Amino acid sequence: MKKQIFSILVIMLLSSTVVAQEGAIPFLVGTYTQGQFRGKGIYLSEFHLADGSLKPVTLLHECAAPAFLIRHPKNSNLIYSVGETWAAGEGPIYAFLLDPQTKSLIPINNVLVPGTGPTHLCIHSDSKGDSLIVACYGGGSIVSVTLEKDGRLGKVASAIQHSGSGPNQSRQKEPHPHGAYIAPGTSQVLIPDLGIDKVMLYDLDPATSVLTPSKQPFLTMPPGSGPRHLEFDPTDASRFYVVNELDSTVSAVRKNADGTWEIKQMLSTLPQEILADSEKLAALNNTTAEIAVHPSGRFVYASNRGHNSIAVFAVDKESGQLTLIQTEPTQGRTPRHFAIVPGGRFLLAANQDSDSIVAFQIDLESGKMKPLGQSLEVGAPVCVAF
Repeated sequence: MKKQIFSILVIMLLSSTVVAQEGAIPFLVGTYTQGQFRGKGIYLSEFHLADGSLKPVTLLHECAAPAFLIRHPKNSNLIYSVGETWAAGEGPIYAFLLDPQTKSLIPINNVLVPGTGPTHLCIHSDSKGDSLIVACYGGGSIVSVTLEKDGRLGKVASAIQHSGSGPNQSRQKEPHPHGAYIAPGTSQVLIPDLGIDKVMLYDLDPATSVLTPSKQPFLTMPPGSGPRHLEFDPTDASRFYVVNELDSTVSAVRKNADGTWEIKQMLSTLPQEILADSEKLAALNNTTAEIAVHPSGRFVYASNRGHNSIAVFAVDKESGQLTLIQTEPTQGRTPRHFAIVPGGRFLLAANQDSDSIVAFQIDLESGKMKPLGQSLEVGAPVCVAF
């Protein structure tokens, strides 16, 4: 064990990021692996900036349902993954080191957290310590775990069970935390809970990794909306956007003078011609999945499953108001996840049910997307992590 830890520390000192070929950006792909899904674990590929081409994937590590991956914010070679399995009462979280020379994925350790169906992760890191927060969709709980200096997963520091329900009885009979996020520059944790139509707020003690309910009131979302994921504006920490899975909307949220959060606007992610036809709308059975804000803060993107598209919104930087300007087909089925390529000029859409990742170019002036004619085959891709 001491030898393994020493090797990990040596690799961490050698480089803080994966060595990429000139003009090529490496990325990891998390997949669904169980039942009808064809994924086998965590894969590695590269996106080539010159022509938008994608390198065929290499299987780095075979494991069960690594459905969401994140990098450590201070060392991008440290990788953490959920194991979105549904064993009653507990779920696995994995820690890896990505070797910058060989581009191999070295398992560090894993822990079982008290919560069924771990779905999403975030990391808080400062001088007092590092913490990993886990949203467990199936069990309705959130869990915090300490992170050791060598990147290892430490002990479970706290576990909080959500309670309540929503009006959609097929999806909201109980709590379903679906995301975990750190408010920029703070230790406040935001948890969108699809089952109870709330964005819950917690305070994290960075020294102990313990979560406690915030004194600031939680954000109540419209009944039946099903808040799933959110993302802050990278240019303005007083703004974030929520994608609501069950009613296919995006909410624009702003911070008030007293520090509370308030919904300022809600827009559908679907085109008007679909919304105007009740039969088409019902047949579509659309649900949203992922949301991302362009690095410029001028555009917001959200994925539609059913309509199989990316909705593109323009942001008025003065008022914060959104305008739907495009719904671009993802050329596949069920875009559960997508990611904007560093630099903001491209986007990769992961089509879960057609086993493909498709590349798009982003116009930096308008924010609109167009396909590059480049795609990648991989079984059940559900996460793209640069």
